[in-house]
Amino acid sequence: MSRSRELLKRFSMIDEAISCRTSSRYETRRDKDANLFVTFDDGEEVKLPYIPFRPYQIELQVKLYIEKVLRHLLERPRRSGKEVESWNLLIEGSIESPGLYMMVYPTNVRAKAVLWDGAILMPNGASVKFLEMIPKRLIQSINNQEMKIKLVNGSVIWVVGSDIDPDKLRGTNPRGIVYSEFAFQDPRVFYVMLPALRQNGGWLIGQSTFDGMNHFYQLIEHNKNDPLWYCRADSIVTLLDENGNRYITDEMIEEDRRAGMPEYLIQQEYYGVVQINQETKYFAHAMKVILECGRLVPNLVIPNANVYSAFDIGVNDCTAITLFQVRRIDNYLKPSVIGYFENNNRDLAFYVMEIRRFCNRYNLTFKDHFVPHDGQKRDFNTGKNTIDFLRDMGESGFVVPRPTSKENAIESMRRMLYLCDFNKENTQRLIDCLANYSKEFDDKMGTYKNRPLHNWASHGVDSFQTMTLALDGDMISDRPFDVVYYA
Repeated sequence: MSRSRELLKRFSMIDEAISCRTSSRYETRRDKDANLFVTFDDGEEVKLPYIPFRPYQIELQVKLYIEKVLRHLLERPRRSGKEVESWNLLIEGSIESPGLYMMVYPTNVRAKAVLWDGAILMPNGASVKFLEMIPKRLIQSINNQEMKIKLVNGSVIWVVGSDIDPDKLRGTNPRGIVYSEFAFQDPRVFYVMLPALRQNGGWLIGQSTFDGMNHFYQLIEHNKNDPLWYCRADSIVTLLDENGNRYITDEMIEEDRRAGMPEYLIQQEYYGVVQINQETKYFAHAMKVILECGRLVPNLVIPNANVYSAFDIGVNDCTAITLFQVRRIDNYLKPSVIGYFENNNRDLAFYVMEIRRFCNRYNLTFKDHFVPHDGQKRDFNTGKNTIDFLRDMGESGFVVPRPTSKENAIESMRRMLYLCDFNKENTQRLIDCLANYSKEFDDKMGTYKNRPLHNWASHGVDSFQTMTLALDGDMISDRPFDVVYYA
């Protein structure tokens, strides 16, 4: 009996494979607007995108699939249809060119809620799920647990959150990636995947509203004149139909105002205004000054000046280190941040060696390590506290004072940022952390709490806090001493 069931199962699998092979026989073509037509052997034809694109969406489709521009950064206002736009472009790519395609969200929870389980409302009142926008004949299987879709041509579409360890994505070989709400993501996922896309000729789309002058804004500003990139920053005023009419009207925005939406958020979400409002981002204004006043300095190091390290010691998470030098100007010390790195699951000796390698590369002298107030209790699984272990390695280490409160520490860091210069090449990750350091949102009250959100940006900011406490605590002595020789 079991033998018969096994044979029936095998015949069923063979029949399914034959059916898939038959249904996967199709040809593709594109029209002048880059719309994709899929024609099957039996004569059935399917047109993509599932929902007809608006003029500005057609422009992106032509740039990607006809002009073959591979790098796209799009600041789109709320209600502009950016989710439908990027999802359908991803589907088109997976049908036309077999490979791995990724739809990346800020979190896995958001990925599931917005796209995997999500739907949009059509003008006729019908609801259409995002997964239904893929032609059924082209779907081989759907894995709900991993949020993966396998097509009959071998393509895999993976919907994923960037809150997973970015290093877990290393080794994947995607042909196309969409970063949805890119301004709210950890940019490390972008930097990890970019080399793979360059190597295999893959493409990427980063779409979002602005969220201050963080990595998304900086990337658009840096690449907007590069012919290899297509960058577009829009507002409700620039997104028009064929007759010059706006898709998002003043009446729609007034509806949000009446519902209590703050004006700064309306300006950000609808008009593409880059906010410097510190209601959400602690260092928004300070980062604006740094970016606009040329305080990101290429190849910044101070010859013959000592180097200091400032730690944030992670417990079961990331350890971050800020490397800095100081110059005395009149009666105060001006810091120059020349390096930054972070890692996890490494012992203290690893970080000390990384600091030494950095200093050797620039022929600089290292002087002192500074660790947080609780650093003396952290042992990196060595059985010794951090300060004792540093001294055993011949290093000089000190514990900075405990801040009187987190609010006071943040205010001290804000003041310090106005004094700092940053090495442009070596501190981009730290700049991303500082620019993205946010207040925690209270879902029940609908307001921001007076405390920081603990996420990927926290580690870099906490190491900068250690540096600030060391400087404010007058723990750094750079005064030259006269040498007196006795006979």
